Amino acid sequence: MYTYAGIRPTRALLPGFVVLLLMALVVEPEALAAQSTGSLEGQVVEAGGGPPVGGAEVRLEGTSRRTTLAGADGRWRLDGLPTGPYELRVEHLGYGSWQGTTEVSGGGSTSLRVELTPRPFPLDALVVTAGRRTQRLADAPVATELVSAREIRETGATDLASVLTERTGLELQGGHPAGAGVMIQGMGSERVLILMDGQPFIGRISGTIDISRIPTSMIERVEVVKGPQSTLYGSEAMGGVVNVITRAPAGRAWSTAATATAGDRGRMDLSVNALGGTGRVHGVVDLGRRSIELAPGQPGEGGALSRRWDGLGKVGWDTPVAGLRVEASGLLLEERQSWRSGQLGHFADNTQWSGRLGGVLERGDHRVALTVYGTAFDHLARTATGAEPLPGTGEEESQRLQEAELLWGTELGRHAVDAGVEYAREQIISGRVADGRREEETTEGFAQATFSWAGLSLVPGLRTSWSDLWGTHWTPRLAALWRPRPEVGIRVSAGQGFRAPSFKELSMQFLNVGPGFGYTVRGNPELEAETSRNLTASVEWAGDRSWIRVQAFENRFQDFIETRVVGDSSGIQVYSYGNVDDGFTRGAELEAGLTVDRWSVEGGWSLLRAERSQTGEVLLGRPEQSGRGHLGVRLVDGVRLSVTGVYTGTTPLRRTEEGEVEDRPAFLRFDARAAWRLPAGVELTAGVDNVLDEQIPDWPGLTGRHLYTAVSWRAVGGG
Repeated sequence: MYTYAGIRPTRALLPGFVVLLLMALVVEPEALAAQSTGSLEGQVVEAGGGPPVGGAEVRLEGTSRRTTLAGADGRWRLDGLPTGPYELRVEHLGYGSWQGTTEVSGGGSTSLRVELTPRPFPLDALVVTAGRRTQRLADAPVATELVSAREIRETGATDLASVLTERTGLELQGGHPAGAGVMIQGMGSERVLILMDGQPFIGRISGTIDISRIPTSMIERVEVVKGPQSTLYGSEAMGGVVNVITRAPAGRAWSTAATATAGDRGRMDLSVNALGGTGRVHGVVDLGRRSIELAPGQPGEGGALSRRWDGLGKVGWDTPVAGLRVEASGLLLEERQSWRSGQLGHFADNTQWSGRLGGVLERGDHRVALTVYGTAFDHLARTATGAEPLPGTGEEESQRLQEAELLWGTELGRHAVDAGVEYAREQIISGRVADGRREEETTEGFAQATFSWAGLSLVPGLRTSWSDLWGTHWTPRLAALWRPRPEVGIRVSAGQGFRAPSFKELSMQFLNVGPGFGYTVRGNPELEAETSRNLTASVEWAGDRSWIRVQAFENRFQDFIETRVVGDSSGIQVYSYGNVDDGFTRGAELEAGLTVDRWSVEGGWSLLRAERSQTGEVLLGRPEQSGRGHLGVRLVDGVRLSVTGVYTGTTPLRRTEEGEVEDRPAFLRFDARAAWRLPAGVELTAGVDNVLDEQIPDWPGLTGRHLYTAVSWRAVGGG
């Protein structure tokens, strides 16, 4: 006779014993099964007490192979796991992978905190600018510099100009009347195309786009492609392209954030944003106000001011139609700039808006995108001897652009084809152009193919541009990428660039007369487009913890448009524009970075030579040498410290009547920053720009020491 729990049943107890035995046989397996499984949960964060890392892939290997993605708050969970040991691997495009061993116990939950170290050179990050298609950074046919949201955040900057001033090979140029433009490979800001989400960012004043108008709170990342990109983007891309990608929700989780920054020189910045989604709809709202007693692109003198309001809204819809996404966005910027020159005060009031509606349809290996875009920029320039200009005075200028584009791309095995057609209508309303108004229509088409074989890619492309003002222009390019090993990339590209003459260069009618002086400027309707030929070669090596890149380039330019004296009328000199300047810019750049535990270091050095062909004269405003260095450390308890140094070498500034060149002395600037991440999504920041208080005459923008503090807060909700 068998016994159960030490009890020997009798005949009287036998029925009850049978019932208990049957209940045990039913209940115990369920209890045992419950005790034989468990759960794993945790959070993925940036090493050194950094923010959550949303979208990280958590992969489990062992008795049960499972995969999940971390939410926007970095949290993840896996249930129903059999007990036992597991290998856990966590990966993210922008971070080094993490791998470890954990144990799942029955009936319980094991919690893990995973810290990922940012990759110094994220080859798997996605970019769109170099090939006008979404692709890995490693597969871009031309070298692309990616500035991530994390890097932008760590600069403490609140505008794009302050971010790019710390990048190798990029130089800021002062504008007229005010503004901070960017120069690439010795090509001035009038020859560098600024895009926002792939669409032109307008508002050039005297050829300069003031990139300080763009707030960093809106930016997800910045992609910089150096060298002519006219094959893909047309006019103005002779020197390169800066594409600002604005923020977009990552999944359905909602997040909100706010940042307040205060500093000397009257600095007061505030930004708030919210992004997320529900069902098939997602959206972004970003609002900000910035104010400082400085004017961009102007030497730091008393009486200066920049005050800006900005707003961005985006709505996306994943339609019920398979593979079809629709997105609409709107941008509004308003600013007041003022500065003094002697006894005279200068005032610039600018308003800019843009609207974009687009749809993308993906079916199999095919992708079709249609975008309609409109933007406007209104500029009012005034002068006064007092603190405020008189109402109803000043000179107004309005710029308008309407654009429609249709893009198509397909994958053909290892190969790909991309093509598109664009139509644009541009207007200017200004008292400085003939008849007060000018319009231009352009139609352009491009095609680019990617042929790939075992690590080698050849990318030929061609663009044709037609304008009712200056005619037709063809722009070819051939790029090659060879990866003998996954971490090694060798790129070579040869292509042409062009810049169409502007409205003012074609049709300006301007007279300026004062006590003892006078001159007039007249446009030249016979102008032709500027052209350039470029050859660029680069070699890069990128590992999980270190990277190095060397790049060399040469640009041969022809028919640059410059002002020239064409006559004298009653003592008033007459200026016009002509295709008069030929020359070259050539140089090399070396960049490298290393991450060891909680330490990171990066640096770069740039050499540049720029001359006119006929005279051998150096081109003004271009430093022969420049460099940068960055050292950062992530301490315990969420504290981060960083120091950045930016060196700009001796720069030829102006040429005297005797032909002598006056130089601006070299300038070395150090910026220091400390950030402390606290619970509940709060972060405190303190920083010093230009620690050594170097001050150089004729240096555009801030030169004196600047102190600031900031507090930011971010909260992430469920999806």
